[in-house]
Amino acid sequence: MAKKPLLIFPKASSGSRDALQPFIGNVKYPQKEIQIGKFENRISELDRVLENQTAYLGANPNNLIAEMILVLEVAGDLNDFFRAVAATPGMEFLGELQSEIEPDEDFYIVDSKTGERSDKRFGARLFLTMTNQNALRELRTYWEKYKLDKENQNFARNTGRFRILFERLKDIRPYSITDRIYDTGLEEYLNEMRELQVDPVKFEIELAYKHNVTKDTRAFEEVKLLVEQNNGRVLETSRVILPEIAYHAFIAEAPLASFNDLTENTNVAFLKSQQILFFRPVGQSIFNHEQQLELIDYEGEIPTKELELDPVVALFDGLPIENHDLLVGKILIDDPDDFVHNYLVQRRFHGTAMASLIINGDLSEKSTPLTRPIYVRPILKPSANDQSAGEFLPDDKLPIDIIHQAVKRMFEGENGNPPTAKNVKLINFSIGDPFRPFHNNISTWAKLIDWLSYKYNVLFIISAGNKVDDVILDIPSADFDQITFQDLETATLKKILEDNFDRKILTPAESINSLTVGCSHHDSHGDFNFPQRRSLLTSSFLLSPISRIGFGYNNSIKPDILMPGGRHLFRKHLRQTNPQKTYLRIENGESINYPPGNLVAMPGAVGDTRKVGYLTGTSNAAALTSNLGAKLYELLVELNEELPDNEKIQEEYFTVIIKALLVHGASWGNAQDIIAQIIRNVPGVSPQTVKRNIYPYLGYGSVNSEKILYCTDHRVTLIGFGNLTTRKDQNAHIYSFPLPPSLAAVNIDKQLTITLAWLSPLNFKTAQYRKAHLFFDNLENNGHLSLSRNSHDFKLGRKGTVQHDILKGHYADVFQDGDTINIKVSCREDASGLSITEPIKYALTVTLEIKENVDTMIYEEVQLRLQQRIRERI
Repeated sequence: MAKKPLLIFPKASSGSRDALQPFIGNVKYPQKEIQIGKFENRISELDRVLENQTAYLGANPNNLIAEMILVLEVAGDLNDFFRAVAATPGMEFLGELQSEIEPDEDFYIVDSKTGERSDKRFGARLFLTMTNQNALRELRTYWEKYKLDKENQNFARNTGRFRILFERLKDIRPYSITDRIYDTGLEEYLNEMRELQVDPVKFEIELAYKHNVTKDTRAFEEVKLLVEQNNGRVLETSRVILPEIAYHAFIAEAPLASFNDLTENTNVAFLKSQQILFFRPVGQSIFNHEQQLELIDYEGEIPTKELELDPVVALFDGLPIENHDLLVGKILIDDPDDFVHNYLVQRRFHGTAMASLIINGDLSEKSTPLTRPIYVRPILKPSANDQSAGEFLPDDKLPIDIIHQAVKRMFEGENGNPPTAKNVKLINFSIGDPFRPFHNNISTWAKLIDWLSYKYNVLFIISAGNKVDDVILDIPSADFDQITFQDLETATLKKILEDNFDRKILTPAESINSLTVGCSHHDSHGDFNFPQRRSLLTSSFLLSPISRIGFGYNNSIKPDILMPGGRHLFRKHLRQTNPQKTYLRIENGESINYPPGNLVAMPGAVGDTRKVGYLTGTSNAAALTSNLGAKLYELLVELNEELPDNEKIQEEYFTVIIKALLVHGASWGNAQDIIAQIIRNVPGVSPQTVKRNIYPYLGYGSVNSEKILYCTDHRVTLIGFGNLTTRKDQNAHIYSFPLPPSLAAVNIDKQLTITLAWLSPLNFKTAQYRKAHLFFDNLENNGHLSLSRNSHDFKLGRKGTVQHDILKGHYADVFQDGDTINIKVSCREDASGLSITEPIKYALTVTLEIKENVDTMIYEEVQLRLQQRIRERI
């Protein structure tokens, strides 16, 4: 099978943006009289709450001005509410969070088919506003207008949303301690500190960012004083203010007993400070491991040439072993924080493994290493007190600060020094917050990564996170040793589906501009024979039993893709406490010397620089994605060398092209039927929602690298790229894919794959968040090919910053030579604030393929017609 280069679309033609069908909500809201009766006293009560806060601050020697964070819970959507807040004197909008509402007699969903009340939960918004006495008076004025208002005539410009808010108001209350620790992982962190007998404890405090230096300083000083009054302290060098993402935080330390009572009855004043938005853990253990007594010597040939080209991949991780035989001359370590100090070679585990996978791939494949070095910025380090405890994020610096400064140093330089890695296109981030599975609200980590991605035109490759636990299967223990592979696989997947809430992706994997990678149950080692160790799954398209699952923010597809993360094995637990179930113990460090898994470089004894071992997990999958991304970069460079100057791909588009291509090779394979069969039997899942429920487990699917690295006679891939704005004359591009004449009127299986990728600017004030929404139209009825969609959900695929679709056809289609499939890429504003002149870079990749075992060859036909169109344009 001859390998042929990918092709470039001719310049797109301009068109008019397609309109998206608006979502028509069917939420039932209560009558005005009910709302007035429910909230009249509660709104008046807010004055008393603020007066009590004022009295408290009156005893404070700083005599600070009382403020209160107000929570307004609204059923359904209320777009751009922050504009109404901005028009209210004394009221400042802090943010908008997502939640879900249980239906009750006042708020519920009306079934669109039956017209009857449904028991479905539905979305809500929590609007957080910083309020003072003047603002509360204004709020009361709006309330009085609402009570009298009949036709929205009483509200001034930009304040009419308060009327809608009162119509949909589900709750109004002051911000509480429960809000400050909700979905932060703080309680789990504190429990771990109690078990480890760590006292005092360090933690992050995020303050309400006020867009005013004086007010921010005053808030910091107030909270600092309250912490000190409770025998705590603030690490002043840890304070970070990042206006671009409205972030103001620092690290504090306090006695563990301060957190014994996390209710509003606590007498610990700093817990109730109205300046504080969140408490979070710091210094998390990101990767634990035990010292191995024996590892394997790598027996393959190792190229010794030192790499000199500029790196295009950066690794943010632990410190690798610079002189490991598999890494020497291939990594550029930048360690301005001197993490190398006290970082023993034997503890350089995770960074060494990730660097090995990015540079060499899975060593079992014996593939060609990258031709460029990778840039490594250590952000993990071992515990200063316990070198056997694993690798940690530091507990004296905020992760936001570490990541921000590291990226800024790469692209802008630091302290007058030039940029350290300005040509990097991919940043590998195989790190997640073990205390923060993603549920509803986007994390500050993810916000930072999304903002950095757009600002510096760089793609973060993020691991979905691992769920490394023992498994209890609904199989009689006595039957386990005789169970078929298929029945074992079914039982395992049922268990994964049952535990889906506890298996959510780890922050910051919900980032919308990044690619989040889960791991498939696959590696390149081949067969193995360990009778006591069992592989629970058979299909290489399935997610690993240890891979975490999605969705992402605003129900975007997460993980985006699956990559081989190694086959993680289990063994039957010696103690079986329930004969109707089988208890399986997960295999961890003791199996590192034996396959299966991804074969990677590992630390040996001092001076032993050839050791390797087998590793599994989503970190591996992310690193292999970065390896593939680096190869795609070289592919684009090679394409440019063959193109005339006026057709070359500008390097500013390389990032989005790589992003599109990485997803372009993804498909569900036979995993779709395996998981769908189980999902169909889950109570409450209708046939229409089966596809939607597959996404959290497979994303867009497992990636076939061959499909995106080259074409064949039977498979042709075209790349388009450009930028769009929301201006009427610049908000759509139309690409024409030439149809090969040999397919006309022939019964032949064919597949069309389309992928669109971009990086979006963000609006941090609204839960809509994504400013730029790009999309392509539905090509099922394209006028020339009869295609249908067996996998994927067309509408759901428009939620993030990648849209991926696969269409198949089997019939003899009638078309003429010169006919094309036209694909329109449209751009619209999603969250408000997108300038009509702001260009949004994007990439479009389209592949038409037929079976390899037929005589029809389509590549040259498409290539010839592309060249004709280019000549016509010239």
